[in-house]
Order: sequence, then C-alpha cells, then structure tokens
Amino acid sequence: MAYTDDTPMKALLAGMASVDADACHEFARRQHVAGYGPDLATAAALIHDLAFAAQLERPDELLAWKYPETFTPIDTEVLTQLLQAASENDRETGAALIAEQSFADITALSSIASYLSQACEQLRRFGARTPDPQQSLF
Repeated sequence: MAYTDDTPMKALLAGMASVDADACHEFARRQHVAGYGPDLATAAALIHDLAFAAQLERPDELLAWKYPETFTPIDTEVLTQLLQAASENDRETGAALIAEQSFADITALSSIASYLSQACEQLRRFGARTPDPQQSLF
C-alpha cells in the first residue's frame, strides 16, 4: 500500500502492525517533520534492544524460529503503548509489554523497530523531501 500525508494514522499503525516497511517509513517521516526524528530513533533502538533481550530469554523458541514471509498483524494498541513507553525511555513498561507477547509478535516488533531505525537514519541524512528521480547522483 502507498502511504501519503492523507493516510489516517490508524491505517498507518495497522500497516506498521503488519510489519510494512513503507508504513514504518511514513510514520518516521511524519515524526521527522514534526521534529521528533531523534526521539523516534532512540525509541526504535530501545524497542529493538528489548525485543532482542526477550528473544534471548526464550532459547528454545529462538532456535526453532523460521522467519515468515508475512506476519499476522500485532495488536495496534500494544504497538502504540510500546512506542509511547519507548519514546519516554520507559524500559520497564516496554519490557513488560514485550514479555507478554508471543515469540512471533516479539520478532515482528523487532522488525518494526529495525524499519523505523533505518527510516530515521535515512531521514536524518537526506531529509523528508522526495528525491528527484532525474537528479544526478554525482
């Protein structure tokens, strides 16, 4: 799905909950434009760290895990709460939210955090404007 400025936040969060890289990028772009890019980058790193720690606490599931082609969408309310907790650097709440999830959902959250981190880095380096495809790279 193509996400634009007109895409409602609810639809954007639903896309993110399905681990859609484009939805994560649009969410990061909106946060960047609003001045929250660095905060989102920090929150995404925290979510990724917490998810990785939770995965390591479940070694049997980790060893048996096979990355799916698509994820079943996670609960958008959990995603919203986790993003809020991480943006406030609330590791305790974030860890508790993640610990309650299935292994597949923890892995989905880790992937969402990775997509958000990548988008934040791209936006930090190149800004939020859409590149001109005719522009020379050099």
